[in-house]
Amino acid sequence: MLFVGLALVPPDSRAFAATDYAVFTFNQDFDELSRSKARMLYRGKAKSLQGKRVELSDWPEASSERSEFYQSLLGKDVAQMNAYWASLSFSGKARPPKEIGNANVITLVAWLTEKPNRIGYAPLDAVPSEAKVLYVVSEDK
Repeated sequence: MLFVGLALVPPDSRAFAATDYAVFTFNQDFDELSRSKARMLYRGKAKSLQGKRVELSDWPEASSERSEFYQSLLGKDVAQMNAYWASLSFSGKARPPKEIGNANVITLVAWLTEKPNRIGYAPLDAVPSEAKVLYVVSEDK
């Protein structure tokens, strides 16, 4: 019986640990965000920071990053967010975040660095040191 119990413990305890996500940019002029402002950005309710219109990125629809980020920040799953953005887009109220080509931080960083007004999110431990972290999304916030 003891052997069976040990076999049920995952070899990597991080398998059940929540990932912290950073909302970040390469524009050092942007101020840090409150939770409320981060939520407003990713719900299309805010479109600018410090008077500058921002462009948001999104991970591919099937990625775990996208699912975990929206669940942690907004309490919504990907299907709910897709429906929400479709409604906003159809009504002309807001455009959804730009979906990056693949689930890769290098691709995200390349897109973000093309223009100074771009903002993205990624697992906190994958954010480049030269990026400015605007907000950290964690399960306990």
